[in-house]
Amino acid sequence: MCVQFSYTISHQYQLNPNNNKWTFSLDGVVVEPGHTYMVSVFNLPEPNIGDYTIRKQITIPGCDDRRIQKAQMCLENGSLWDPHMSASVSVDMEHKRLFIVVGFEPAIYSEKYQVSIQGHGFKRSQNVSKKNTTSQNVTFELGLSQLSQCNMVLMIQPFFVRCKNDCWHSEKIFHYCPYPVNTSTSASKGQPECFQVQDRKRVLIIYSHDHPLYKIIVLKLCAFLTTTCGTEVVLDLLDSTRLGVLGSIQWLDWHRKQIESSSAKILILCSRGVQAKWRAMCGDKKVFLREDVRSPVGDMLTPALSLMVPHFVRSASFEKYIVAYFDDVCSEEDVPTPFNITVRYKLMKQFEELFFRILDTEKHEPGRVNHINGLAEDEYHRCPAGRALRDAIEAFQAYQLEHPQWFEEELLENSELEVGETSAEIYTDAKTTTNLITYCVTDSNSSYVSYVKT
Repeated sequence: MCVQFSYTISHQYQLNPNNNKWTFSLDGVVVEPGHTYMVSVFNLPEPNIGDYTIRKQITIPGCDDRRIQKAQMCLENGSLWDPHMSASVSVDMEHKRLFIVVGFEPAIYSEKYQVSIQGHGFKRSQNVSKKNTTSQNVTFELGLSQLSQCNMVLMIQPFFVRCKNDCWHSEKIFHYCPYPVNTSTSASKGQPECFQVQDRKRVLIIYSHDHPLYKIIVLKLCAFLTTTCGTEVVLDLLDSTRLGVLGSIQWLDWHRKQIESSSAKILILCSRGVQAKWRAMCGDKKVFLREDVRSPVGDMLTPALSLMVPHFVRSASFEKYIVAYFDDVCSEEDVPTPFNITVRYKLMKQFEELFFRILDTEKHEPGRVNHINGLAEDEYHRCPAGRALRDAIEAFQAYQLEHPQWFEEELLENSELEVGETSAEIYTDAKTTTNLITYCVTDSNSSYVSYVKT
């Protein structure tokens, strides 16, 4: 948007009648909550000497900010909605069935809702309409044989008139065991105890688009984390619409800030591409991967490293970052230098240990060793999601054996980038281009990068 102010002031009236500088304002510009805007002011005609342009970045508060919660736009996004969620349980022991009734209060600006329950190894959802009622009840029926843990996640997804399919959702942890549950008491004998997962955690996954088969591994890992582990996963490919609106830097920085102010984690999956791009940021030859060009979200790793490595090297931020690699298709040599100061988990051999990090829980505690059923290296593939993940890892491993130069074959030269497939829309819109200028400083103690937006 461009606005031009035309005014005529003689040389002797450089100040207004109140003996202050002249001010100009514009009312009526519509902005989106939670977005950042760049405002530039300059003279016409522009001076021949120097740059007199004034630039300022303005961030509009989100709808969770009390200052604008009651704005109509935020109300239509559900800013003041409290579902007052409740749940009750009954058991038919004769038929071995469990009935769960989820109750909630609908919102003014949402007519439809998706109500879901999720436990270890299962998920059920129902779509409901408000129909001019002040309360809703949704009943779920499960077999007792499906229940392996006592906690369940209840989720209500509204569809408000503004955010539609991209609205925030309400969650609640529900304890549904109305009958005795056997737990292990063998810790004194050195045997692992069964650990009950209490809260649903959130993980942002950072990775490199090394190869189509590697991308499948990452997607299968996301499915395993979601369906088997009950974890909320944030991935660029699964949020491409919002990413395209915000841009890569804003999308990554927003998620980083959300994670640093919560119990969520950032999982960095190291691979050949991660190491190559890190070295390129530190002065080596630039890296262009075929899958980055094909991907609708482009290269997200380079801006992610630019944003996150400076935060990672601060000791207070270690607990937020988890570094791992699939040792069947990658190696510890693929881990960039800054991450050598923390634990590097081998997947899927050490997945259980990694998941305990996500849960902010220690596997080894005084007098006991915790264990989560179905996550060990010889167990994870027994469920459908784990089996699909194992098959994806084995497929890429077989491909690497047949194509020892597979990574070099995925590299593109500058001339090959001039193709129809391009991810430029992630970085460019009709009027603004975001360029990432990265630099690397290395000494005996640390390595870090930074970025500048122009």
